[in-house]
Amino acid sequence: MSTERRACEIPDTPPMKNTLRVLGLSIALVGGVFVALFVAFGMRARLPPTLRAITRAEALAAFEGERRVATQLGMALAEEGETPVTLVDGVGVWRRPIALGARECVAVIVAAYGHQSPRAVAVQDVRADSSRITTSPLAPLSVHRGAEGIVAQTQWCNWSAEARVAVAETRPTDPAAGSAFREAVLLFAVYRGTWERVGGPGNLTRGDLSESGLASLGTEPAVIAAQSQIPAGARSLGAPIDLTLAGARLLPANGVTYQRLYDAVRGDLAGGVNPRIDPFVPPGDRWALGLPVDFREVVVAALRGAVQPPLHDAVLEVGEGRFRRVVLVVDRARLGASCVTLLFTRLAVGQGAALWRHDGVGPGEALVGEGNAVRDRACPATGVALYTADDTDQRTYRLDVYATPE
Repeated sequence: MSTERRACEIPDTPPMKNTLRVLGLSIALVGGVFVALFVAFGMRARLPPTLRAITRAEALAAFEGERRVATQLGMALAEEGETPVTLVDGVGVWRRPIALGARECVAVIVAAYGHQSPRAVAVQDVRADSSRITTSPLAPLSVHRGAEGIVAQTQWCNWSAEARVAVAETRPTDPAAGSAFREAVLLFAVYRGTWERVGGPGNLTRGDLSESGLASLGTEPAVIAAQSQIPAGARSLGAPIDLTLAGARLLPANGVTYQRLYDAVRGDLAGGVNPRIDPFVPPGDRWALGLPVDFREVVVAALRGAVQPPLHDAVLEVGEGRFRRVVLVVDRARLGASCVTLLFTRLAVGQGAALWRHDGVGPGEALVGEGNAVRDRACPATGVALYTADDTDQRTYRLDVYATPE
């Protein structure tokens, strides 16, 4: 064999090198398939099922369910319609003025089909900025937020005739999708009913009612709402008494009721206390309200030689870091009847009421409220009782005292 031929021959490849070469090609092939599958599934994950448009039939089906909620409250359809919604900075806004009359309630229902869904709907004061659902300085009167479905509803009741505005906000069902997947149509309906038929804000079943909105209705609807709690055969024993943040009310104002207040507020403190008392005497008072006529002597007797601190709120500590404010101390034997019912009306309609009665030491007995009223009956009417509200409850309570049958 010549030298030239040997130079052109390919040397034999060792078996181990062939094995490694095949293994490398296999790994590369498997890796390529894995990458391709990863990319494919990754792209599929970024195309969520929400890109399928919500159909009009789906929206209408959800819409009908909310219509029934409004009609069950005694409301009737006032207007309805459909309108396209355009997204601006990722938010679609729909608004509708509502001329709401005195003692009239309203339900606003919205649904969407296409590539948007309603995320909030509100009834607002016309003084608020209706370009969006506001949070300050004027909070919505009623708002339903956080909706992730197809439909949303909120409700409100006026006491006096005032114009309102309904505002709804929509969001794209998939914010990452392009403009071709952002068109939608909004369905809306407005239902109305009288306060008497609906039962006022306390009976509403959709939307969060703002505390400021309910307070704007005034005290009259709260007083009327509590009248159903007056016991049958009851006889009023005197004019209503407002229990305010001015201080604890003594009924009557004398050494007995002040000593009960002092002992309760002092608790196990070593020093003296100086709980604030409401000194106002309301018109028509028959129980000697205000301050005891011998107030200085009463206070000195209660202090029993302790140093009197500056004036402070009349509060009880009922647990670690938990306090209640004293609203009333009453000597039930001095009310003028053998059996009495105390009716406490919280002067904020639609917000409920909660009080505790303390006949001795301890956390007291919780009194079950009905709407915005709390009743407490004593038969026979004896002993000195103390009534408290949670220290976060800053609303005025109105007290009516009734003689009731035994």
